[in-house]
Amino acid sequence: MDVTIYPSKLSGVIRAPESKSQAHRLLIAAAMAGGCFVETGNMSDDIKATKRCLAALQEADPVQDAGAAQPAGGVSGLPVLECGESGSTLRFMLPLSVTYGCGAEFYGEGRLPERPLSPLDEQMAEHGVVIERAQAETAQVCVAPDSSANEGVRGRKIMTVSGRMRGGDFELPGNVSSQFLTGLLMALPLAQEDSRITITSPMESKAYVQMTLDVLKYFGIVILREEDTYYIKGNQRYAAPAPEIKVEGDWSNGAFWLVANEILKTRGGSVRVEGLDPASAQGDRKIARILEPTRGPVIVDASQVPDLVPIACVFGALREGTTVIENGARLRIKESDRIRTTCEMLSSLGADIHELEDGILVHGKKELDGGEVDGAGDHRIVMAAAVAALGCKAPVTVHGAEAAAKSYPGFFEDMKKLGGRIE
Repeated sequence: MDVTIYPSKLSGVIRAPESKSQAHRLLIAAAMAGGCFVETGNMSDDIKATKRCLAALQEADPVQDAGAAQPAGGVSGLPVLECGESGSTLRFMLPLSVTYGCGAEFYGEGRLPERPLSPLDEQMAEHGVVIERAQAETAQVCVAPDSSANEGVRGRKIMTVSGRMRGGDFELPGNVSSQFLTGLLMALPLAQEDSRITITSPMESKAYVQMTLDVLKYFGIVILREEDTYYIKGNQRYAAPAPEIKVEGDWSNGAFWLVANEILKTRGGSVRVEGLDPASAQGDRKIARILEPTRGPVIVDASQVPDLVPIACVFGALREGTTVIENGARLRIKESDRIRTTCEMLSSLGADIHELEDGILVHGKKELDGGEVDGAGDHRIVMAAAVAALGCKAPVTVHGAEAAAKSYPGFFEDMKKLGGRIE
């Protein structure tokens, strides 16, 4: 889908969509606890994937004896978990499928089958999990007609995992993905044995790990932490803290409107964002600090806020001065190579932006030219380009704009409500 955004003076109040990161965690915890409902108004593609996978896993009726007959599902007889393009869904559900259940077949779309799973999968294999990786040419799956939770599964097969994961000692580097740690933290309390997870290098995306720990504590799971080591008692049970749970506002998606407001300050418009908690555990609340007035360069440590990089670069391209993105090596394995696609997106609009090995350098201008942008199948590139249009001389056409639905399906409708001109 192509969408053209005209330079507009947006005005009004927008409520931040619900936090996708928190929703993933709450949905999993609520499914493990039973007896509570998580209100998820923002039905992004990623949240749909997690709901779909949880339904398929629960429909399979977990088997306590790993040697017992498996429920009907995929070609292996295990449940089929279709993760879409959601890295969070895949990395959280992998360890859960072999603690809550006895395994699953995993499928994914887009770049997900190529995104790294090491060393999470290796650590699982060392603790009793049998892993069969799919061949790259594996065809789409046909789901058994009696498996309603899995109906309509798409994508390429990633792997099959089976058996039951034992507790014990786990080691993970901190600079690959905090999602690996979150997956183990949510799954290992269900293992029969006690566990210990040691982080062997400085932890990136620390705020996401803290969000996980907060959710686990809320559901009655006890995890002890001593510096870079996590101690997890086995045979714990999730407990529903309330009949209904609400998801807090999302700073990463709210950031698009906060930057839009900064761009509009000299153009006669304004956007106020409601529903963002300044005390939230979300690391992306740092967007507020990035937007603080300064005469010097703005330095963004991408290792802690990787999702903010495209929109932070839009802000940098339209502010006076220099913006530097550093420590961003992991951005190259997101939905797109986000260092390259951010630079290509803004360069195509006339920005003075330069790709670095693990970061980006931006020299700001008062105005960009406009033009055409390849959305690169990346929701954050698409939405960042739409916001950049507010500071352009001419319209911006985004190719592949449907990618925004991955995290914010109502993004373009919200822009229209604020007075945006969109075709």
